[in-house]
Amino acid sequence: MMKPCTRVMVMGALAMLLPFGVDSAQAAPLEKAVATAASGSSVDAVIDRVVRQRTPVQKLSAHDAQVLREQLQAQYQSLSSVEQRRIFAAALAAKSDEAASATIDALANAVQANARAMAADMVAQSTKSRLQQNQQLTPKLGGGDDDLVFVATAGPCRVADTRFGIFVDWPGPIAGGGARQIYVYSVIAGYDWSLYQGGTGTAGAGNCAGTVFTGTAPVAVVATISVTNTSSTGALRAWNGGTFLTTGAVAAWSPFGTQANTTVVAIDRSIPLYPGSGPFKKDIGVQNNSGTPIDVVVDVVGYFIENTATPLQCTNVTNSSISTANVDVVVSAAACPAGYTPTGINCASSASGGDGVKVIKSYISPLGGGTPTTGTCRFENTGGASQTYWGYLTCCRVPGR
Repeated sequence: MMKPCTRVMVMGALAMLLPFGVDSAQAAPLEKAVATAASGSSVDAVIDRVVRQRTPVQKLSAHDAQVLREQLQAQYQSLSSVEQRRIFAAALAAKSDEAASATIDALANAVQANARAMAADMVAQSTKSRLQQNQQLTPKLGGGDDDLVFVATAGPCRVADTRFGIFVDWPGPIAGGGARQIYVYSVIAGYDWSLYQGGTGTAGAGNCAGTVFTGTAPVAVVATISVTNTSSTGALRAWNGGTFLTTGAVAAWSPFGTQANTTVVAIDRSIPLYPGSGPFKKDIGVQNNSGTPIDVVVDVVGYFIENTATPLQCTNVTNSSISTANVDVVVSAAACPAGYTPTGINCASSASGGDGVKVIKSYISPLGGGTPTTGTCRFENTGGASQTYWGYLTCCRVPGR
C-alpha cells in the first residue's frame, strides 16, 4: 500500500488533471472545446455541490473527494459539444441539491449512452476478417457478438493513475513511445487498485462495487481515460494490449494540453502482450506515441459482458388416450402450460411392429402463422384392429419468464 506521506507529496499533481475549480497556476488548459468559457464554472459549481453532498455520506477523505471531483470533470470533458451544452443548461438551472444530483445523474447517463452506442458501432462495422486481424471487441463474442449487456460500476472507479510511481512494475509516467498494461477488473474482491496501479479504493467496495467478476469475464471496459502532464504533441492509444496496435487514438493533445475521453476498450488477458508494455499481460494497454512522458488516469464506469445462452426449461404434455379401430385418426395434444410455447410434437400408438398403423402427419397448431398453442397427430390404420393413440407435445420457456 502507498505510504501516507507519498500521497501528500503527490496531491499537488492531482490538481493538474483538470482546471475546473482548481486554484493552481499550473492547471493545464483543456484542449477539447467546451460550450463557453463559463460552462466550466457552472458545471464545476454543480460538481462541487455534489461532492460536498457525498463527502459526509460516503465518508470521503479530502483525497477521495478530489478524485471524485476529477472523475466527474473528466466525464464532462469527454462528452460531445452538444451533450456538454445540455449538461451546462441543466447546471445553470440547478438551484437545489436535488437538481444538482439530477444533473450529475444526467451526466452519467450520457456517458453510458455513448458507451452503448460505441459498442454497437464496433460490432456493426467489424467484418470477420477484420476481427481475426485486429482483435477488436467482437472476436471475444463468438456467435453472440450482437448481444452485449452493459454492467455499470457503482460510480467511476479509478483503477490506474501513473502520477503515483509505486514500484518497478508501475514506475510512474509513460515514456515517449512507451506502453503500459492495465488491469480494469478483478477476479477477487478486495483487490487494492492503489497498491498496484496508483488508483483508489478496492475492487468490490465503494465506487468500485461492480468491478469484480468471478465467473465469466467482461469482454470490454467502458472507461474515461485522461491524459495530463504533457509537454509535446501526441496521441494515446487504448486497446486490448496485444502484440499489434490496431486501434485509433482515444485522446490527442497539444503541448502542455490535458485531454479526457470516455471510450470502449476490448479486454483480453490471454494474448501475447505488446512489446515493452509488461512485465506481464493485463486487461488492456495504453500507448503514448509522443516523444515525451505523459501521465494517464483510467476511471472505469462499466463493462460489456456477453449475454450467455440460458438452457430452456421444457416439459411434455399429452392428450387423454384415444382407442379406436378407425382408419383415419386425429389426436390433438393438450395445450401448453401458461408461459410455455410448443416446440415439438411426438406421435405414438399401441400398434406392435406396425400393425398397419402409421403417422401420416404431425404439426404444431395453428398452421399458417400465429402463436403456436398445441399440436396435432394424424394416423392411418389399415390393419383393422383397435389401437390406442397419443400425441405428446414438448413445451418450453426461458427460465424466469
